[in-house]
Order: sequence, then C-alpha cells, then structure tokens
Amino acid sequence: MDSLEILDEKLTECPANSEDAGRSSVCEGCPGQTLCRMQGGADPDQEIIDVRMGAIKHKVLILSGKGGVGKSTVAYLLSLALARCQSSKVGVVDLDICGPSIPKLFNVENQPIVQSPYGWKPLVSPNEDVKVMSVGSMLDSDTTSVIFRGPRKTGLIKRFLKDTFWGKLDFLICDTPPGTSDEHMAIVKLLKNVKPDGAILVTTPQEVAVATIKKEISFCRKMGVAVLGLVENMSGLVCPCCKETSEVFPGRGVVSLAESHNIPILGSLPMDPKVTECCENDRNPLENYPESPTVQGIMEISSRLIGLVNNG
Repeated sequence: MDSLEILDEKLTECPANSEDAGRSSVCEGCPGQTLCRMQGGADPDQEIIDVRMGAIKHKVLILSGKGGVGKSTVAYLLSLALARCQSSKVGVVDLDICGPSIPKLFNVENQPIVQSPYGWKPLVSPNEDVKVMSVGSMLDSDTTSVIFRGPRKTGLIKRFLKDTFWGKLDFLICDTPPGTSDEHMAIVKLLKNVKPDGAILVTTPQEVAVATIKKEISFCRKMGVAVLGLVENMSGLVCPCCKETSEVFPGRGVVSLAESHNIPILGSLPMDPKVTECCENDRNPLENYPESPTVQGIMEISSRLIGLVNNG
C-alpha cells in the first residue's frame, strides 16, 4: 500500500463530523487534531440552519475539478433558466470565498447587503429576480483580496446559510470553488440534515479538465452526495456570422467518463460570443438571445434537472 492509499484510508476513517473528532485513535498525528477537538461534535447552530434550509425545496451544488471551465457562468445561466422554467424561485450562494464572481454576473455588485430583523437580506438580481449572497458584495472594492484560512471560510459559509433570510425557494444553487477543499466539506456538512439533491459537475472537453472530474466524483461518493450529471461547457464555438457551431476541443472524454462512471450528461454548452457579451455587460442572455445554442442548451439542462430532482 503506497502513501496515497494510506492517506485515503485515513481520510475515509476521519471522524471530523462526529463527537469523536480530534479524540479518536485515527486522529493521532493529524495536524488538524487540536482544531477538530475544539470544533467537532454537535453544532449549536445546526438547528437554525436546518430550519432555514428546510424552507428550500432543492439544494444543488455546482462543482468543477479545476478553474477556468466556466463553472460560475454555468451556475449563473442555470439559475436564470430555472427561474424562467415554471416561474421557480431561485437563490444562489457564492461559496468561492477567495474568488467571488457571482455579484458581477448577476449585476448586484453595487448593492449593499442589508441586515433585517430576520437576518441578512439576499441581493435580488434584475435578471429573473434571482436572490444572491456572496462575500464579493461585502468588500470595499473589486480589488480587495480575501485572505481567509479554512476556519474563517467555514464560518462565513455557515453565516450564509444560518443568517441569510432566504425565505421559501424552489432552488438554491451553491457555486463552489474548483477542487475539493474546506468550502466543499463545509457545505456538505452543514446541509447533511436537509439532504442536498446532489451535485452537477462542470467540465470542458479537454482531457486535462475531464481527468480532474474523476476526483470530484470520488469526493461526492465519499461524502454521500449524489452526482446528478455532467455539463460539458465550451463544447464548441458558435460563429457570430453563420451561427454554425464548430468543434474547438476534439475528443470524446466527457462521453467516455459518463459511460465509465454511469453518470448522465445533462447537456453541452457551446461558447457563443453574444452570450459572453451579455454576461460581461449585465444583460440577461435569456431575454436578449433566446435563439442562441448556448441559451437553448441551458434551458434543456434546467428542464432535465427539474425532472431529476422531482422524480428523485
């Protein structure tokens, strides 16, 4: 057994979410033992989180194995599409603490977060009235960096769930940073009692991106999170003149991955310069370019997602 397998076995046995956190024999030698001993066990805030999240019908995580695959853009487009489908009430919580881009996409970057008697009021996007909460809306400027260690990230994510007055929603989309780290473990742990519907994995067709998705699949299975499906982003390039879609990244990596892991492909989204222009200039692509292959693709993905969570 090599060192990676030993580490994987240790992580599988990790009691961080139990009353034995930091006290079990498997904790000996772990650099996080002291922190776990202090933070492990029952969380007094969990009951409030359960009440808040219990008012939301469906909780969906958006994951990617690496940065640059357009995960936040997919989360943005998906939330707009869900809000338009069946007039669903949708919220988006931005868990990318150190690199928040959700406020810009939803055109709420200049709105202040207001404290109400019921908690933080999420910002309301002019695009489909999606509710948004992000650390990006708490910063003095868009050049301010967020330098948080794991416990502070976890604490802020907890506040997004516990202290935000989301109200009754049909969907809460959780946009996570790339990889599998503190933010991912925190959201899964905090939602454990209300059972999130699952995760959507976003990748691009290149082999280097597809390879990292395998780690996301492993993470989901170890953490007990259902994988709802794959979204192949940047599957092609839409010509702004003739509207034809050209293949940019050749290969069947996403199809092969889906087949080998028995995961459905929810859909593919080509790159459309007109949709990109909308995202960059605070315009709703669903309203301005409904004929775009990208918009049509995200509408199909949202319909499939609604079918999955309602029948699941």
